[in-house]
Amino acid sequence: MLRAWLAIASLLVFARSSDGQTGATGTIEGRVSNSRNAEYLEKARISVVGAGLETLTDTGGHYRITNVPAGTATVKAFFTGLEVQTEPVSVAPGTTVRRDFDLGGSSVTRLSEFVVSTSKEMDGAAIAINEQRFASNIVNVVSADEFGSVLESNPGDFLKYLPGITIDFIGGAARSISMGGVPPQYVPITVGGFDVSSVAGGGTARSVDFHTISMNNISRIEVVHSPTPESPGNALAGSVNMIPRSAFDRARPIFNYSVFMMMRDNDRHFHPTPGPRWINKRKIHPGFDFSYIKPVNDRFGFTLTGANTKQYTEEARTQNTWRGGGAATNGITAVTAATQYPDTTPDRPYLTDYVVEDGGKTTMRTSAAATVDYKFSPNDRVSLSVELTMFDSPLSQRTLSFFANRVSPGDFTPTSTHGQVGRGEVRQTSQSRHHSRVKYMPTLTYRHDGPIWKAESGLGYSNERLHFRSVDKGYFNQVVSRRQNVTVAFDDIFYLRPGRITVTDGTTGAPVDIYNLDSYVLSTANATHRRTTDTRRGAYANLRREFDLGGLPLALKGGLDVRHATRDDRQLTPAYAFVGADGRSSMSPTAAGSDDRAGVVLDEVFSQRVPPYGFQKFQYSSTQEAFNLFQDNPNYFTLDQNSTYRSGVTPSKWAEEIVSSAYVRGDLALLNRRLKLVGGLRAEQTNVNAEGALTYPTLNYQRNAAGQVIR
Repeated sequence: MLRAWLAIASLLVFARSSDGQTGATGTIEGRVSNSRNAEYLEKARISVVGAGLETLTDTGGHYRITNVPAGTATVKAFFTGLEVQTEPVSVAPGTTVRRDFDLGGSSVTRLSEFVVSTSKEMDGAAIAINEQRFASNIVNVVSADEFGSVLESNPGDFLKYLPGITIDFIGGAARSISMGGVPPQYVPITVGGFDVSSVAGGGTARSVDFHTISMNNISRIEVVHSPTPESPGNALAGSVNMIPRSAFDRARPIFNYSVFMMMRDNDRHFHPTPGPRWINKRKIHPGFDFSYIKPVNDRFGFTLTGANTKQYTEEARTQNTWRGGGAATNGITAVTAATQYPDTTPDRPYLTDYVVEDGGKTTMRTSAAATVDYKFSPNDRVSLSVELTMFDSPLSQRTLSFFANRVSPGDFTPTSTHGQVGRGEVRQTSQSRHHSRVKYMPTLTYRHDGPIWKAESGLGYSNERLHFRSVDKGYFNQVVSRRQNVTVAFDDIFYLRPGRITVTDGTTGAPVDIYNLDSYVLSTANATHRRTTDTRRGAYANLRREFDLGGLPLALKGGLDVRHATRDDRQLTPAYAFVGADGRSSMSPTAAGSDDRAGVVLDEVFSQRVPPYGFQKFQYSSTQEAFNLFQDNPNYFTLDQNSTYRSGVTPSKWAEEIVSSAYVRGDLALLNRRLKLVGGLRAEQTNVNAEGALTYPTLNYQRNAAGQVIR
């Protein structure tokens, strides 16, 4: 490895650079802009006709061509979607001539009283196409201006339109992505080339979700489909890089803003309606976003962006469990099993479990970002960016579940299932929790774009904290009410749900009113405490130089990259059993002396809501009323200390990962730059240190001094 680096260093020092200037040549430099939208154009192609000299503009629209033969040179500027411009430039030996190009000056066509011109979205599309045209690998580029306003400013709503991308949606919101069938933990997502902290999914996975990434702060998104030596080792199918806004992207100040109302099609009421919690709330909310880009002068500029959205999402679902069609059977001989499902053929599956869920959440996202750009020389630039995002989502869900549990042979068809007498169960569950996140991300980058060397380095830090809370907010996380010793029958079953659900008491055969909460007993409750912190630190540096290899353009690039990540996930779920005033739990409200009827925690407001899928109104339990009952009568509940201890130890984890890498890359252009060969070498090392629950089964046995098991 050392020999390879020495060889590259020797080549960089002693090879003849294409930027070297002889006495019979000069230099042409300048800047390329689009006056129509005041943008400086990155990757505009500038070439000297007939001389084989060509370059691309940098992020600020600057270009520089050296070794231009003395005399009159014809310079051509090209950018996708704009008119090509050609200008004669007189070059004196040993001098530098400046020539700027405005490619937007002639983009308007006048037809009588009509003016036809490109829109902001078309400008964004042109930028994206131009990026892809001149990229050295397969890449999709999406400009933030291309699709206009996006619901909740979620980048996933941009990415879902790109080929090869699959979006994982949770509750109607884009959460994470996969590429080419590769899971999300192997699709790196970066902002400005830096890792983004994310507490997605808990545990210690590398997955990144979009909860705390705001599209309002992004200029464009690059989706890389083919790896190069710069690509991290975990980018199995590609990666995503989001580029922040920069003041040097514009030639003059620009302020964009929008004010809007947000709603879902299935709840467009302006007056308060039940849900998602135990009070009536409005489901239509205002929102806004803005971006201000201010290039103060040629050397200094800044950007300010911000957004606030609030969105209500109804979360209704239905779930069918088909035996012999996705769920296992266990034969007719397992008489001791808690459940018994006869075998069947694939053409005769039967329904044994059915779940209907109704609920919703309100998602609030607030983001603010600022970037300061400063040039302390014509070729050197430093950028400081800071982003703060807050995510808040109160969530409530209610489910009603029907379990046949045991089915006798001959008591089922694809359109009906009749469970065994007294073996079934009906369960009503209410769940509430407060989900909040805060992410803070500062980054610092330095770029040198000189006539010979091009260099870039940066430092990045990202920290995200997640909280799941319940009892400190005044409610339990989950409350379960049950009714056992019932007979469950499904009839008129179609693709969505059973047309008729019949529940009768297993002892008396009397019908059970499944819509009345007093038909159930209050069974269990739990609280949730979770705090997860994810911290990412990164540093990189690279150096690039171009050469003339016998008339063939050659570019060599080398770099170093260090990424450090820590994840600390702490969880605790205390579990409570309801025993009531008599100190005894029961599974049926018909039991002698039972005082455990669930109606004592009735949610009077949400129970007025019309359920989905054609059901009549249910009476739901309230997690808030259950917690109030616990506070007033703590002796009505017993705490399972063993399960509480395990709930805090088993899911809690800590992990640290350090990834160190170095790479070398070479780009060789052939056939008048129509064919480009890219190759190189990357060395990467990953060190992981982690802690979690210790499972040591042999500690369950007592041993004597000799180590022999005695019991």
